[in-house]
Amino acid sequence: MKNLTKKIALVVFTGIIIIVFGAWGIGDLFSSGNKNVIAKIDDKKIYVKDFVNSTRVYVQQNKKSQLNNNDYSIILNKLISEKIYEKFSEDLNIKINDQALAYYIKNNDNFKEDGLFSRTKYEKYLLLNNLNTSTVEEYFKKELIKTLSIQVFINGIATTNYHINKLEDEFLKQISADYYKLNVKNNITKEDIEKYFNQNKSRFSLGEMRDGNIVKLNYKSLGFDEQNDQFYKLLNNIENDLINNLNYSDLVKKYNLKTLAIKKINKFGLDENSLQIEKSEIAKNLFSLNENFKTDIFDINNVKHLINLEKKYNNGEVNLNSRIENEIIKILNLKKNIEISKEIIKSNDKAVFKNAANKYSLKIESIFFNNLLDNKKIFNQQNMEKIFNTKESDVIHINENNEIYLVKVKKISKNKNKIDNLNEILKSQVKQEFQSLILRDLDKYLINKYPIRINEKVFNQVKKSL
Repeated sequence: MKNLTKKIALVVFTGIIIIVFGAWGIGDLFSSGNKNVIAKIDDKKIYVKDFVNSTRVYVQQNKKSQLNNNDYSIILNKLISEKIYEKFSEDLNIKINDQALAYYIKNNDNFKEDGLFSRTKYEKYLLLNNLNTSTVEEYFKKELIKTLSIQVFINGIATTNYHINKLEDEFLKQISADYYKLNVKNNITKEDIEKYFNQNKSRFSLGEMRDGNIVKLNYKSLGFDEQNDQFYKLLNNIENDLINNLNYSDLVKKYNLKTLAIKKINKFGLDENSLQIEKSEIAKNLFSLNENFKTDIFDINNVKHLINLEKKYNNGEVNLNSRIENEIIKILNLKKNIEISKEIIKSNDKAVFKNAANKYSLKIESIFFNNLLDNKKIFNQQNMEKIFNTKESDVIHINENNEIYLVKVKKISKNKNKIDNLNEILKSQVKQEFQSLILRDLDKYLINKYPIRINEKVFNQVKKSL
């Protein structure tokens, strides 16, 4: 039971509460006045340059070549959130001195080595992310202000026996069930396949194809024996040249880079014969480039890669072949199995679960789930939650990786075994749920306390210019 406790505790303690201010559309919009101001939060202002700088960081972090309205809303939301907390901390008289900020930065795990602050790791972080000390310190100062402002409200929260007992019942819940996979092989004719193909040709199209080039920017490919300061300096120089619009071929010549060709793949890494010839991550990054933004550096499995778009091909005509035929057979079989499962669920016959298994010659398996996380490597977490929300004797159908299962819950029981630190785990979870409720109310309170006004005209102009 000790391992179970650790596993469940991991789920409990890795939840992070994030406040998102999605209501900035409230308040009066102003369309005149200072053309350099995008928004006002009480007496605080968000300037155009703030938004542009935040957009650059957002693009770099998310590896995007084009932004939509949702992206712009996320960027503006973050800036508004920062200004609200800045104003709120002033009202609470929270002040951050240099010593407090230094302590906060030195205790960041990203900058630690063997449990202690490492100046080398800190400077490497600045170099790799093309940042200076003042920018990083300003960011951590804002984060510390937000943390302290929140802690004022959520510290000292107590739990109740009612909520602990209620959570314990869910935590210790066990289920005994029967199940079978509904893999009925239906009679799919040639006419069925052709009809489905003709009606869904676009589904099987490979789509746009692209040629490109890729360079792995690890220390070995760049001629170093290890990841030393010279390696990071060279990497930084390549990134700076790219930012300064040095094109791909000139970068390759200047740094004598070893390049590999990417030949005619679609956005999933498939070639013209639908064979996987490139990793999907490489294909995804290649297809994030466009005619105006042909080269960029991407992080793939913690290694930087320089990727260049060379040529694009329009959608080609797709013909019915054996691969597509097999895919259609799977689709039509799945569709018919879903229809059969729905008929079984709708039936009022208490013996329908067993009768259906006999009718289609399916073997019924018995299974016992010790808890919500004990999926026996069969069902995903969403389907496990569906099973654990089912009443005794009820039958449900589950789609697991495009395979249909019928599950009948036989008995619901409670785990009687001793679990180490169970009470502490439950208290912590209840406390986190209480904190979430308080933060939700704090969110509403702050938005009402500090009126938010958006300069819609300037905001739209900036989006268009970007």
